[in-house]
Amino acid sequence: MICQLCLQDTTLLKRSHIVPRFMYKSLLEKDRKLVNVNLNNLQQKKYMQTGYTEANLLCAECDNEILGSLERFASNHIYMQPSVNSGVTRVNYGGNHEHIPYIRYENLDYVQTKLFFLSILWRCHISKNIFFSEVNLGFHSDIIRKMILESNPGKDDDYEVILILIETDNARPSKSVIDPSKIKKNGNTFYVFHINEIMYHFNISKHNKLDLFTKGSIRRDNIMDIAILKGMEARNYFDLYLGQKILMKSNIQY
Repeated sequence: MICQLCLQDTTLLKRSHIVPRFMYKSLLEKDRKLVNVNLNNLQQKKYMQTGYTEANLLCAECDNEILGSLERFASNHIYMQPSVNSGVTRVNYGGNHEHIPYIRYENLDYVQTKLFFLSILWRCHISKNIFFSEVNLGFHSDIIRKMILESNPGKDDDYEVILILIETDNARPSKSVIDPSKIKKNGNTFYVFHINEIMYHFNISKHNKLDLFTKGSIRRDNIMDIAILKGMEARNYFDLYLGQKILMKSNIQY
């Protein structure tokens, strides 16, 4: 069978992670199951024993060595930061968002950080799981595949990735994993993922890109800023990009 990353005809793994477990570990129930909420019916829940995994996508070398190396880096340097005193600094977000605080990661490896996030986007594209059905990268898929395979993150403005932390004070289901959304705005195309209070934005096209993609994406100077939205601002942002059409259809109260 053909490995989706290296394109070699070889033995494929029976289980590969689409979304690494550490990104949603704190959401697991006591019996280690993940609750998956369907945005089209917020009362419908599905319990997943293994999280977001899939068979017959990748060979052992690509999964364990290439993607596994990126995951180990992200787990140790981004998601396991113990406090703001260990390389993470809270400052004011500049430019058009000067009143929005952000978390700054310094001395992050640009190559590994950017390719880790792009690998999540790419894996969602190759997945057959209906949960990721809106992720269709078209010809961009092969470009990103080669970037991952060749350890080439491209320029700062190639497929920018930004993260925004959403703190809605439990007024929205922000402590959740929500299926990705494809958004087109003024000729620009980007994807938004929501995983455990963090909204991941992936820019695809360079035409009329949103201003936010110039503010917080990982840069070659090895700095990444994560903007923090709180309270009403966070709730409005959540509704705008993920929940608005669902909230209009639903009678559920948060």
